[in-house]
Amino acid sequence: MNQLDNCRQRINILDIQIIEILGARFKVCRRIAHFKKEQGIPMMQPGRVEEVKQRCMELGLQYGLQKEFVAELYSLIIKESCRIEDEIIEKS
Repeated sequence: MNQLDNCRQRINILDIQIIEILGARFKVCRRIAHFKKEQGIPMMQPGRVEEVKQRCMELGLQYGLQKEFVAELYSLIIKESCRIEDEIIEKS
């Protein structure tokens, strides 16, 4: 295996880890949604959304990621989290 193949193999492993972490994150989102439903807490918490985005943008800078990239990435993650929560909270 040459150096390029080694790098590609490492990327494949990292991709698996990214998907596993996203799956774990959305599992926690489901738990949060059930809690919100039981407690009558509204699904959307705008302050929390901004807090998460800001925290992650700052963290991203420490790893050489552009703020705009992290903001877009977390917009997608938060959108999916909201979809999951909405689906659970709206179910009877």
